[in-house]
Amino acid sequence: MNLPVKLKWCMTLMAVFLAVFCVRMGMFVAHQTGDGRLQDVTLSYVVIDLVIGYTLIRAIWRILAQTYLSRKWLKLFRAAKHDKLTKRLTYKYRSLKTEIIVVRDEALVALAIGMRRPKIVVSTAVLDTFSSEEVKAILLHEWHHCLNRDNAKMFLTTLLAEAFGYWPIMKPIFRYYRTWTELLADRFAIRQMGTELPLASVLLKLSKLGNMQQHAASVHFAAAAMHYRIMQVLEPDKTVKVKLALLRPLLASISLLLLFMLSGDS
Repeated sequence: MNLPVKLKWCMTLMAVFLAVFCVRMGMFVAHQTGDGRLQDVTLSYVVIDLVIGYTLIRAIWRILAQTYLSRKWLKLFRAAKHDKLTKRLTYKYRSLKTEIIVVRDEALVALAIGMRRPKIVVSTAVLDTFSSEEVKAILLHEWHHCLNRDNAKMFLTTLLAEAFGYWPIMKPIFRYYRTWTELLADRFAIRQMGTELPLASVLLKLSKLGNMQQHAASVHFAAAAMHYRIMQVLEPDKTVKVKLALLRPLLASISLLLLFMLSGDS
């Protein structure tokens, strides 16, 4: 099964599962209220009401937290903006037609920020640590995140993973999606540069740096899945096989869904 089909299959599976659950919960609420008055309260009704309330609270909390954090970090980045380097890098990579912000920071910061109009943020530490070709690979990686609207997609998947975190199926699919988001951005950078060498050099340096100070807001580029990313640059012509242990979580989620459905009918 090739990557796009498998990735879409996983996301479709998650969407169908959540749709069935949400429809069932909607039917439960309609049944519970009946003709405008509450039915007799039972333990199963209380449990399911708590689950619904928890889901809504977690979803609202994630939306508010994301809004706050996005504004906070963008404000901090603009306050730490290095005007001269920002103008220089923006002009050099004007063909990307994407805003690039260089911030004064000793930590390695390299990420795409924003959902409606994504921007690329890099720190002066990145420019000092990596060569011009390596910086280009980093920028192309982040540019793919901007082009693909990965911030918006990642926010949605994070929202679902947190709101419906009690479903075992959510975490493995979220990890799988997040890993491939990084691998696809790497693959895009390799294609654009025509060689995997600059990106391989960046990943090697990052792996050697280990626990070097990282900014709390970063870093898409130096995030998890490093093992798979290194495998991909070592053999760029081969598709990396990312592990997806889905059978047990799927069976557990189906069992839990059936339990909810039976409880709602009781």
